[in-house]
Amino acid sequence: MMTPIWFGTEDRPLFGVFHTPADGRARAGAVICPPFDRDYMHAHYALRLLAERLAEHGVCVLRFDYDGTGDSAGGPQDPDRVAAWLGSVDAALDVVRAAGAATTVLIGMRIGATFAGAVAERRGDVDGLVLWDPVVSGKAYLSEQRALSALSFTESTDRDDGAVETPGMRFEAPTVEALRAVDLTKTVGPLAERVLVLPRPEKPLARLAKRLDEPHVEWSEVTGQAELMDTGSPNQVMPYDDIDRIADWVSSAVPATSARLQPPGPAGPATVGRLADGTAIVETPTALGPAGLFGVVTDVPGHTGGPTAVFLNVANEHRLGPARLWVDLARQWATAGIRSVRFDLSGLGDSPTRQSDQRRFVTRAPESFDDVIDVCRAVSPDDPSNVVLFGLCASAYQALDSAFDVFPRGVVSINPILSFLPPELVTGDTLDPRRHVAIPRPSAMQAFRGDGRLAGLRKRFPRLAVRGRELSETLEALTAARERRPAAWLKKLTDAGVDVLLICGDREARPIKLSGTTWSFRRLERTGRYRLDLIPGLEHALLITDQRADVRRRVTEYMHRLADADGHATGRPANGHPTPVGATAG
Repeated sequence: MMTPIWFGTEDRPLFGVFHTPADGRARAGAVICPPFDRDYMHAHYALRLLAERLAEHGVCVLRFDYDGTGDSAGGPQDPDRVAAWLGSVDAALDVVRAAGAATTVLIGMRIGATFAGAVAERRGDVDGLVLWDPVVSGKAYLSEQRALSALSFTESTDRDDGAVETPGMRFEAPTVEALRAVDLTKTVGPLAERVLVLPRPEKPLARLAKRLDEPHVEWSEVTGQAELMDTGSPNQVMPYDDIDRIADWVSSAVPATSARLQPPGPAGPATVGRLADGTAIVETPTALGPAGLFGVVTDVPGHTGGPTAVFLNVANEHRLGPARLWVDLARQWATAGIRSVRFDLSGLGDSPTRQSDQRRFVTRAPESFDDVIDVCRAVSPDDPSNVVLFGLCASAYQALDSAFDVFPRGVVSINPILSFLPPELVTGDTLDPRRHVAIPRPSAMQAFRGDGRLAGLRKRFPRLAVRGRELSETLEALTAARERRPAAWLKKLTDAGVDVLLICGDREARPIKLSGTTWSFRRLERTGRYRLDLIPGLEHALLITDQRADVRRRVTEYMHRLADADGHATGRPANGHPTPVGATAG
């Protein structure tokens, strides 16, 4: 059973998900320390699977977000970041101990492994420690991430103020200095009674191997980390063998006998910020619709009105949005009386599947149509259309296509990818009739993408592949059936009263702009319900801080305009607040 919880201090709560074995008893307790931002988005579902596997072995587990990250309170620019992150690990360990786990295991991935080792050394009471694809030090992590930024982005992200920007996260100068001081090779003592280190084959970690050359330390290798972490969303492959190996090792390292648990209580409303007058900004983990989709509602109770912002999770990532943008927007807008919900589509993030035979970890699944309908009905039961749908990339597509089901007040679609191979076609089924916007990609095109049989050519000639991809997407849009061309369905949505904002980089805007005449788009603009913001050089996933701030400004202006047009006034009661939940089953 999965239970969302708040823990830590009341004025600065940390968010976590507690996994309880089916019989309510546990042999031990484990805390999973996640990596940061882009790494975390790629690894989140794998960490959920590991927690579920450990629960099957009779181990209770807490997955959590560090202070100022994920769904936890605070932000990455707050002071004393490294101390707060290490303190988050301490608080998580206290939770599993308070639940009745006498034996504890820390499991960390990437920078999470660095933090896990540092906390294990300081506490001296951790029984087991797993370092999964560890980064040896904070200094090495920052260097690695800066190099990744240089390779990934066409514009420089170097700073001259001592700060370091990585894909999706900015570390201020004091945080950089403190993070560089965290170094596993400089630890002393055994760290834990038993330690398992799992580096990648291509990263042997010689300095760490020398430091941890002890009889109680076991070394092995992870085999699926590259496919999980280095492959862009949504093409990750779950490392099932690595997950089973870790779960089996933990099971062998903890006592065979179990004890009755007293798990923490389920999360209700929690204060994650305050208005200038001290009024609380509240977030409530929530089960949405009949399927119990996992979501988080943000509002100022009694001070909200107008349409509800509905944030769809990006691709196969969980509900945080690009570089935590959905969280930041939700809390910012709450101060203006705008209510929002961010949620995980079924089979993704922390949501269950809609039915037992639904495939997990599949993006753009047909079930997503039902998910969006259910969420709109849950957050606005009196008028399910009184919402604004937000999405990026795959969820930008889903927001547009789901608009034909709910006809919302508005849609904000950021860098939508409209041409793809729908999952139902992959399994041999017919195209779902609810797909009005999708341009099904021929299987021959798909061979060049992801792990297709011709993907090697894309990897060998990356620049040629990028240009070929842009050209193919444009041609696919232009040769699509007339009703599937963007100009055609945009007219249908605006005629139905849906306000559409498209925010696109050059690549994503091209097939849209070429799908109609200059005159046809001018007519759309004159309705006042269509706007295309073309931002030259916009990075697709919004992982560059300055670009993300620009998009944040644009969508905030848009949302305020819709709220004002609706006669929004602070103090008007919200309609249809979802009921908080105690537990959701995966």
